Amino acid sequence: MSDAPRLDPTGVSDPGGAAALLRQEASYHDLPQRIAAAAARLAGADAALYVVDVDGSALHLLAQTSGPFPEAIEAPLGIGPEIPLESLAALTVAVTRAIPGATSEPLILGDRALGVIVSRSVPVAPLTQFAAEAALALELGSGYTDAVHATRRRKRPEAAAEVQQNLLPPRLARVSGATLAGGVLPGYEVGGDFFDYADSADGVWLTLADAVGKGNEAAALAALAVGALRSARRSGARLEDTTRAMHEAVRGGSSGAAFITAVSAVWDIRTGLLRWITAGHPRPLVMSAEGVVTSLIDGVTRPLGVRGHGSEPGAAERVLPPGSRLVLYSDGIVEQPVGTSGERFGTEGLLAALQEARGLSPAGIVRRVQDAVIAVSDGRLRDDATLLVVARDASV
Repeated sequence: MSDAPRLDPTGVSDPGGAAALLRQEASYHDLPQRIAAAAARLAGADAALYVVDVDGSALHLLAQTSGPFPEAIEAPLGIGPEIPLESLAALTVAVTRAIPGATSEPLILGDRALGVIVSRSVPVAPLTQFAAEAALALELGSGYTDAVHATRRRKRPEAAAEVQQNLLPPRLARVSGATLAGGVLPGYEVGGDFFDYADSADGVWLTLADAVGKGNEAAALAALAVGALRSARRSGARLEDTTRAMHEAVRGGSSGAAFITAVSAVWDIRTGLLRWITAGHPRPLVMSAEGVVTSLIDGVTRPLGVRGHGSEPGAAERVLPPGSRLVLYSDGIVEQPVGTSGERFGTEGLLAALQEARGLSPAGIVRRVQDAVIAVSDGRLRDDATLLVVARDASV
């Protein structure tokens, strides 16, 4: 990390860093402009601030000084509005191609980048530390304004899709002994899928679910299920109890007229023990370190909310060795039509994409599968295409 002093938006040296950006007596909505101005002073040249759109397909201009800077830079590198750290070199290439002679510094927060600071010359002072502080300030400040969220949306999303975006956790994460990545396409319509995870003392909790139907009803049902999931999990419930809580919430909230399919699991990364329940959902897949893909066919019960769902659904168990990758997905991937041919992407298409992604990180796998689905869709995704990939470290 650079030894350069941390600067607040007035250019005054301040050890408070990101906190100083938020302490200024100014509106939260102009925080991006203050960050761009501070970056320009550090760089000694015009500067701009870009964030990634919700599809992960482009950088969009959030703020700039004199400019002009392009409104958008095509960079299909993201998993949702986040860029994996392994793609930062490609991000630099995309920026310099769009803005010749420019330099860039990614806005890194934890295990992901939210965007990039771009300057039109080699900075007179390193921007690395300031960019990290700016990323934290944006993440904290975005809870008080729509400025960042609005820029991440290149078109107006349906209400259901907006609900869905707000349900999702960070798309990229590093947990104890594992890495994970989750993505939802298309991001602007539909709205019935969600995934969730949580790192805990007994392992990593994982859920991927798909509410029946589309639009507002599906989004409302998904929101109810997420609430039940997190409430039970955070209250110390077992996997079976958590699944039952989701079932009861869905059944009560829909009067038994709708349902959700889901996979819920707890993976103890230390021992490799995976416990899972598949409620009417496509079976989880496991990719070995050698690239062999198998399906987890046990632990099956009826969809959540359906009459007759087991009052005590039994979890299946299996030890997944180091280097294993767990793949959860929605039927929107395999049921995606291939152009106008009448064929579907199918399990065969998913398995082929996974083989092409063999050896990649979870983020690389998610992006490769998403790209394959987009390629056959002719720009028309019939349903949410959702994927959650978790990789146990080879050294664990």
